[in-house]
Amino acid sequence: MNWLLEKVQPNSTMGMTASVDFFDSLGVLLLQKGQMITEGISDLLQKREVFVWRKQENITNPAEKVKTFPKDVYLKLVGSLWGIYHEARLIQPEQIEKTVVLVETILKELKPINVYLNLDVVRLDLEKFKQHDYGTFVHSVNVALLATITGMRMGFKEKRLRYLTLGALLHDLGKLNVPKEILNKPGSLKDEEFVIMKQHSLMGVEMLKNTRLLPSVLATVKEHHERWNGRGYPDGLIGNNIDMNAQIIAVCDVYEALTANRPYRKGLPPYHALEMIIAWSGKDFNPKVVQAFRESLILYPENAIVTLNTKEIGVVVAVSLQMPTRPLLRLLFDNNGRFLNREIYVDLMQDLTRFIGRVEFNEVG
Repeated sequence: MNWLLEKVQPNSTMGMTASVDFFDSLGVLLLQKGQMITEGISDLLQKREVFVWRKQENITNPAEKVKTFPKDVYLKLVGSLWGIYHEARLIQPEQIEKTVVLVETILKELKPINVYLNLDVVRLDLEKFKQHDYGTFVHSVNVALLATITGMRMGFKEKRLRYLTLGALLHDLGKLNVPKEILNKPGSLKDEEFVIMKQHSLMGVEMLKNTRLLPSVLATVKEHHERWNGRGYPDGLIGNNIDMNAQIIAVCDVYEALTANRPYRKGLPPYHALEMIIAWSGKDFNPKVVQAFRESLILYPENAIVTLNTKEIGVVVAVSLQMPTRPLLRLLFDNNGRFLNREIYVDLMQDLTRFIGRVEFNEVG
């Protein structure tokens, strides 16, 4: 993979922000992406030759492709799920039939893609979609996507994968019967409020009693808050007494909740949330499920451009399956925005003072 400076005519409209990083002919940073374009900066850009860095690559190499889950399909999934269950109190078989259509849509988008690390991947760029706040339904679709790729990684086949995805879409259905003042409370719940919130898994099962769903699907709804060490609810089940699909959804549910913005806190960066999930392996979560989850969640595909907390910019060279949050990088620019014309590598597994603050993908397909 090679990098070259490509001359461009920047859009320097005053009052706007720069859409990319702009450099001079020597690779020195002139204007950082996101910086406001003032009158002085606009005049400067008009007088100077302005360049951006472009990557030259062989686009036929599947290891360098990142396929984004289609935004229009995603929004249709969330809207459809909202339409099926909005203000529902008791679910009928007809609603489940409509949800099965959504399951097939998810599998159609995910299944043709090899989700193993370093091959064609589906990038679940959930952050882009959190602005579309359909509450429980956004969360349920996100969990379904995460659970599906985890199930694929664990070798789930046709029918089993469908049941997993269906259970993930339905897992928080009971929250529709939790009082909104508790569900949307901008702060910590009181003990009595948390007792009510904990009933949502049982409420979900009750809402589905007329649907003739398989016991395994109902188990995912009931048991997704059970924990490997027996400290979950509603029944305090331990280890493999918990339904396997519920174990998968439990991991995906917590990860998605950690990265979501709440009225009282900002969502955690994905790498931080994943490190927390890994730390809870063997305690709250089945280690085999955590391993499959971390191997299927591609935070930093090879050749993604990342900005470090030090303001250095680099490209992802390799990702360890053991610690996918801390890849090997080749630095491209130093912390002053100067292009590095020699090869400098940073192993984030060894250098714990650096971490990734921003990632940009070169998307295809």
